[in-house]
Amino acid sequence: MKRRIGTVIILLSFGLSGCGPSVPISTEVKQEVEERDTMNINVNGQVASIQLEENATTKALVAEAPFTIQMDDLHRNEKYHYFDKSFPAQPQPIQTIEAGDVLLYQNNCLVIFYQAAEPVVPYTRIGKISRFQDIRASFGNASVSVQWYEGEGGE
Repeated sequence: MKRRIGTVIILLSFGLSGCGPSVPISTEVKQEVEERDTMNINVNGQVASIQLEENATTKALVAEAPFTIQMDDLHRNEKYHYFDKSFPAQPQPIQTIEAGDVLLYQNNCLVIFYQAAEPVVPYTRIGKISRFQDIRASFGNASVSVQWYEGEGGE
C-alpha cells in the first residue's frame, strides 16, 4: 500500500511539473510590440505618437494620412469625428477604456478618449497615444482640430 502511494506521488509530481512555465518567455513578442507602427497627431501644437494596432482598420486609416479633422467633444471624456467613408471594422466588446485610447465606433467614427470611461458599445481598436499625459490638456471640452500624419512632419 505504501508503495502505491509513493508511486502515485511520484507520478503526480511529474505530471504537475509540466504545469508551470518551463521555457523562458520569448523576446520576439516583446520586440514585435516595440516595433509596432506609429502615427503622429498634432492637437493645438502638441504632438503625440500613437502606437497602432495591427489590423485592417488601422491600415485603412493610415492609408488616408496625412489628414486634418475636426473632433467634437462628447460626454467630457472623448473626442469623435464621423468620416464620410466606411473603414473595415471588427468591433469587439472592450473591458476598459483608458485615457489615450484611439478607437473606431461602428465603421466610420474615430474616437480618442481623453478620460477613462466605462465601455457600453463595442469598438475596433486603432491604437493608444503614448505618454498621453503630455497632451491631455490640449483636448479640453471644446472641439479641436487634430492633424494625423506619419513620420516627423505634418501636412
